Amino acid sequence: MGSDISNYPQSGQRVEPKASPPPKIAANERTDTVNEADSASSLEAAIERILDWLAGILLVFGTIALVLMSVHVVGDVGGRLLFNKPLYGTTEIVSFYYMVAAVCLPLAYMELRDEHITVEVIYQKLPAWLRRIVFIFSTLATAAFFALFAYQSWFDSLRAMSSGEMVMGAALIEIWPSRFFLPISFAVVVVAALLRTVKAIISPVYSDSHPASLID
Repeated sequence: MGSDISNYPQSGQRVEPKASPPPKIAANERTDTVNEADSASSLEAAIERILDWLAGILLVFGTIALVLMSVHVVGDVGGRLLFNKPLYGTTEIVSFYYMVAAVCLPLAYMELRDEHITVEVIYQKLPAWLRRIVFIFSTLATAAFFALFAYQSWFDSLRAMSSGEMVMGAALIEIWPSRFFLPISFAVVVVAALLRTVKAIISPVYSDSHPASLID
């Protein structure tokens, strides 16, 4: 028939099966995967920018409260000593407004930058995979802790507003507006802690890096 017998396997010769080519991924599937990843990254970046902006605003108000507290106390002491006329309601305003705002409002800013007091003597000696688990657990615990505080303080604030809560001391001062400092601050802390949790889940090295470098 004119066929070349060299193309046929000889007796005792091992025939190697031909490897099948790897399955090709359709171009539209690759495009969809990339688009989904870009959308998730863009959403995370947008949430991070908004959260960072809110935390910065709360920090500014906390700083203003700290400055006003210093000025108010100095003015009260000066008025008392020089003119025998202390400022009206200094103790009440400092206790229920300035101090609460100065302490609570910057909490979200500190959470985003991991500036809270931490003890890492044992943490740094753990393997990387275990540090990641501990970090995720700690941020979730932080979110749950502040969520409970935000929930309870919100309803306490509403009750204080409905009753027009006041404090009677050297002066009669309405203090119900200051009650809202707590739930607002705590709610932003919850979102900040959850954002850090998501980052740690997505990026294995996030728990070992300084979050401030990822925000600024």
